[in-house]
Amino acid sequence: MLFPVLVLTVLTQAPTFFDPPPAGARLHVTATQRQTSPVIDGKLDDWPAAPSVDGGFIQFEPRQGAPATRHTAVWLAYDETHLYVAARLEQPEAFNQKDLRRDFSWIDADSFGVALDPFGDGRTALVFQVNPYGAQRDMQVLDDEVSELNWDTLWRCATSRDAAGWTVELALPFRSFRFGPGPWLLQLIRRQRGINEDSSLTPVPRSVSLWRMTYAAQLDGLQTPPPRTFDLQLRPYLIGRAQKVGDAPWSVLPSGGGEVTWAPSKSTVIDLTGNTDFAETDVDRRVVNLSRFSVLFPERRQFFLESAGTFTVAGDPLIQPFFSRRIGLVNGVPGVVYGGARAVHRSTERSLGALVVATAPSAASRATVLGVTRYAHNLGATSRVGGLVTFRHDFEREGEGATTNVVPALDGFARFGSVTLSGSAMGSFTRAEASDTFGAAGSAKLGFQSNTFSFQLRGFGLTPRFDARSGFVSRSNVFGASLDAGFDLRPSWLPRFLRNTGPWLEAYALWGSDSARFQEANVLVAPLWIQFTGGDEAWLFAEGTAQVLDEGFAPLRALSVAPGTYVYGRGGVSFFTQASRKLAVGVDASLGRYYGFDELRTNARLSVQVIPHVQVSATYGFNHFWSGGLGPAGVDSHLLLLESRLAVSPKLQLIGSFQRDSAGNRLVSNARLAWEYLPLSFLYLVLTDTREAYASSQPVVPETRVVLKATYTWQP
Repeated sequence: MLFPVLVLTVLTQAPTFFDPPPAGARLHVTATQRQTSPVIDGKLDDWPAAPSVDGGFIQFEPRQGAPATRHTAVWLAYDETHLYVAARLEQPEAFNQKDLRRDFSWIDADSFGVALDPFGDGRTALVFQVNPYGAQRDMQVLDDEVSELNWDTLWRCATSRDAAGWTVELALPFRSFRFGPGPWLLQLIRRQRGINEDSSLTPVPRSVSLWRMTYAAQLDGLQTPPPRTFDLQLRPYLIGRAQKVGDAPWSVLPSGGGEVTWAPSKSTVIDLTGNTDFAETDVDRRVVNLSRFSVLFPERRQFFLESAGTFTVAGDPLIQPFFSRRIGLVNGVPGVVYGGARAVHRSTERSLGALVVATAPSAASRATVLGVTRYAHNLGATSRVGGLVTFRHDFEREGEGATTNVVPALDGFARFGSVTLSGSAMGSFTRAEASDTFGAAGSAKLGFQSNTFSFQLRGFGLTPRFDARSGFVSRSNVFGASLDAGFDLRPSWLPRFLRNTGPWLEAYALWGSDSARFQEANVLVAPLWIQFTGGDEAWLFAEGTAQVLDEGFAPLRALSVAPGTYVYGRGGVSFFTQASRKLAVGVDASLGRYYGFDELRTNARLSVQVIPHVQVSATYGFNHFWSGGLGPAGVDSHLLLLESRLAVSPKLQLIGSFQRDSAGNRLVSNARLAWEYLPLSFLYLVLTDTREAYASSQPVVPETRVVLKATYTWQP
């Protein structure tokens, strides 16, 4: 019954199935020059009566191309130092926020945002968003493909709220941007969470994202300042750390370091770092990894987040010759980065980047010198080709000889309307104790995206000896292919409480590169997925897996999988309410087989935020395995995460978390007081305690750490 309904729905939506993104004349908006700077206080009393943009926003979701439900007025101005944006947003409905953290989830909050392309070539989006309570979010997006969500730069904002809506002001310093000689591109974005509506200044097809700057307006009238000879930004930090490990006495370890940024021209920036900040105020979330793939944890150190997209190779994100978390971190444990330097140049024709870093020896790692160089050349309006080379030398120490690893890579990216093509090819050379090894890897990706249907087909391969010691590779010695495909169906006969529906599919197959023998295949299908009008989601899913294991492995301490051939599956259901509700819940449950065992897998989420200033949440993952010789009790894994956030304001917050990971035998408690006393200048007081969850034959050494950290961002 489902298949005929699917075919009928697709036929009724045929005009939008393969339609390319619409083309049209670019909208022009004008920024006016001001002799006096506005006071950034969330009020409009020092702005002219007539806005630069008075209404006219166009829906992106749910009804592409329709006028926005609520009125938005925007003012654009500039002076010698800043671009200023002010907006008045009509909203008689209640405000919807999850919390007041920086870099909040914009899907879960009311927000107003500005996306800028300072080079005017439609390739880069610098995004600045604000919610009604003044929380900030910023990110970089390259070619609507690579997003740097943790990127932070210097800017200010203020908001005010009343019964009819809210007002926002943004002050964006020119010194926070690199830009070209031509006109800038501008997109204005609004999300009204309560009615689940996204709108923008210019129409954008739903098949792309709002950060696709080829659809943005042109910002006229802007006169950017000339480059300064000494355009510097200084970011020093000081840390006082007290820690106790096991039965050892408390030790006090003061340290300090910092970064310097110099912009010798509008399109070039040079960064220096010494004793690089390891973002010790954050704690990685624990995970229970039941696969044989490596887990990709995000980078959080600000120095390495800056211009990270420049060093990203197109193709497969799980085969990257350079990944900055390989610098100074061993299994998540920080070492010491003596220092480093980075230079990046960007123009409308090309981008160039170079990075070199030196790390100190530690108990877990050797002293290292690492370098990476990158060149990318733009072809036409939406394509590019490039090359990258990484170099890493690990110095010898007792019992280990010196090693050198070099990885050259070539990559390319092309977009033709709704179709994207990307790929990469790379090799590796490793010298260790007078023995040389060579390897190769490559990937290719074909993507298609329309309003109704999308798919992504990938092919990839890695030889047995491919070794990217400065990068991230989820799995070696394999070749294979994967397919992701899905429908977004919105037929007129859907009831009003449903927004869209459609099945989706994820599948991959792997073979051994050295033997060409089959290793693994997996198919995950959701025959029914629905999104409700308010943003809640539900779906049914089934997953089938076939694997040939030449070697056994132990995903959990009490669960060992023997070599052999396995074919198994599971099925389940998921339901999640949208996260900004005062009471948000979610559950994901499945039942089936896992290799030679029966398995029940569940994940549950509960979040309470009666007011945006207070938020409490709990996430619980439970896996139960039985049969297959495990005994009557079976084997369990539990992963509990409790979090709380008390926000006096977006600038002053107290955050707490508790994690219990039975698989990793860890109890991790963290309490953090964070105060942003000046823009991008922070004072932290952090307590972290790690100990074992239960007594075992492999005891965990308890560790307690107290960190007092002060950072300061200064532009002379």
